[in-house]
Amino acid sequence: MHIGSIRVAALIMASTIIGLLLAANTAGAQSAGDTFPRLPAAEVQGKQIGWTVNATLDAFVRAVETVKPLVIVFGDVNSGFTRKLTELVLPCPHLNQLAGVAVFAYGAPATDEYARRMASRFKLQTYPTISVIASRTDTLTELYRMEGLFDAERIAGDLQQTLRQNGYWPKDLAAPTALPRHPLAYAGKACNREGAARLGIDVREANPEPRDRR
Repeated sequence: MHIGSIRVAALIMASTIIGLLLAANTAGAQSAGDTFPRLPAAEVQGKQIGWTVNATLDAFVRAVETVKPLVIVFGDVNSGFTRKLTELVLPCPHLNQLAGVAVFAYGAPATDEYARRMASRFKLQTYPTISVIASRTDTLTELYRMEGLFDAERIAGDLQQTLRQNGYWPKDLAAPTALPRHPLAYAGKACNREGAARLGIDVREANPEPRDRR
């Protein structure tokens, strides 16, 4: 089948499955106040995640096309934890080492219609929430979620474990290399628990534990 035909088919399937599953959730006008353009869009394998921002349907279609899971951050511009996540955690190398093994997206339910529908489907109540969604079109399946603000090392470890457990980690891809733990290695970022603590962020008590959704 021609590549263009595959993309059209994937788009139709993805749009259909989300629409069928979530058609009942139609209430609520959307505001235009949530933007995080600082997240980089260009992907560099193993070095920099390329984020799709407030285009959740496009990200889901790409996940289906590439047979990769969708890792989506649901957030809100009015959430202080969301801002800290995007500014202090997502830029860390611990997460960016996972570039290429999944499709990464940021979706604001207040702005992005498909993010809103997904959030409604999964009954999300906490921002930020990181969800791992399977690349399948017969049903919308959340494999794992983390609710609240965590350091990058913790998030990356949980994501890697989830991808391995669900068969999404490439068999020929080695585990990410160990990163420095010196206190000055990630100045001003919450890349690990120690870094978060220096910024006054208590990732142990301020947030609920992640819930396995398999």
